[in-house]
Amino acid sequence: MVVVQLTLLVVFLIILAFAANRLVRYLVELSGFYGWPTFLVSFIVLGLGTSLPDLFIGVMSSARGEFSLVLGTVIGANILVLCLVLGILTLVKGRLWIREKTVIENFGWIFFVLMIPFFLLFDGRLTFFEGLILIVVYVMYLYNVKEHQSYFRRSEGQRSLLQTMEPIPKHSRRKLLARKIAYILASLAVVMVASYFVVENALVLSSNLGVPPILVGMSVVALGVALPELALNLNALRAKEEEIIWGDLIGSFITELTLVLGVAALFSAPGNGFFDFSQATMGYLFMAISFLLVFFFTYKKKELTRIEGVALMLLYVIFLSIEFDLLLFAK
Repeated sequence: MVVVQLTLLVVFLIILAFAANRLVRYLVELSGFYGWPTFLVSFIVLGLGTSLPDLFIGVMSSARGEFSLVLGTVIGANILVLCLVLGILTLVKGRLWIREKTVIENFGWIFFVLMIPFFLLFDGRLTFFEGLILIVVYVMYLYNVKEHQSYFRRSEGQRSLLQTMEPIPKHSRRKLLARKIAYILASLAVVMVASYFVVENALVLSSNLGVPPILVGMSVVALGVALPELALNLNALRAKEEEIIWGDLIGSFITELTLVLGVAALFSAPGNGFFDFSQATMGYLFMAISFLLVFFFTYKKKELTRIEGVALMLLYVIFLSIEFDLLLFAK
């Protein structure tokens, strides 16, 4: 029975990853239609697009009164992105460069975003009003990105990830635009359905194994929803668009902690928003450590080296080991 549930969970996570990857691709093509700046595209379109599976999983889990699954997925996905995804990208590239302005402005915002959910979640519940606060923080950062979009405009002649996408001829813009929107809606529908079955199978697997849902969220579910992000950033690496990578990673990190948690709180049924934050404390600490480690690695020399990427990957393994010890074997 456990093997069947685990198999179903993996199958639906693969479907979810594939649909989310197609959705992000169509969104990027649509943004290319309007000629948006690279970092603006990578933060808003890619950061939000790669977080859509988490968003739908959060809504469905919260409506079921399983907010701990939401929290586990958000924390696990962010640690996975900062440690495993960045580590793999650095191993492939050798050195991952980062612009100074990206470090100073956006990492400062990440620290701000890290603190707000921690204090809101500390009492073991996230209310409707607190969810609105998190969404407002997300909108504030969107405004901040928009205000600085002139800096993020691509220099002339720079190869862009957007240029690798399917071009849109001027003579058939309306027809192609309608087709892209139809593809986006179809992919979104698949993401929604797959998210529902991911939540169902994750909760059943948690019950059958006798482990907390937050542990399933931090491990299996987080790994599944992060697959599209890894695939996307590998494509950006091949296109030599490191600004795309950092914009996506920063955008995804902030989207998870603000929009995903905020929307999940809005859909939580009255009296169902309670959870045991003590189960998430170590994970939240590792998430903060991961951020600080990336910050210190990149702040002075504006690059992430291969050995530092390996260190981040080892941190992810340590995180999983400790979480399994605390949440599974501590009983």
